[in-house]
Amino acid sequence: MEFDEIRQIALSFPNVEEHLVFGGPTFKIGKRFLACIAKIDPDTLCIKVPDRLEREYLLTTKPDIYYMADHYANFECVLIRMPKADREELRNLFEDAWRAYAPKRLVAQYPTPFS
Repeated sequence: MEFDEIRQIALSFPNVEEHLVFGGPTFKIGKRFLACIAKIDPDTLCIKVPDRLEREYLLTTKPDIYYMADHYANFECVLIRMPKADREELRNLFEDAWRAYAPKRLVAQYPTPFS
């Protein structure tokens, strides 16, 4: 995937905004971080994954796409090789992060995946 496609996915969620942080694009909901270009590699996206088990599953089952670097290990995130990322899977990760960090009243107004 190209970064512009990722931008399109991120900004499709209510109240997500793009900011420049340390010179790179970062997506936030309010003051809460959702994703950014990883500082270690311009072809890598760092995205919040609030569920630790999901993070471990991604790292274990798809190491060619998802990985971790020491700098990010203590954060609720995973690193994604953007050129290898699947659009639908990435959209689901953004939605999970958005639902975890967006204001609850806003999440309540957003349709659930099975509605």
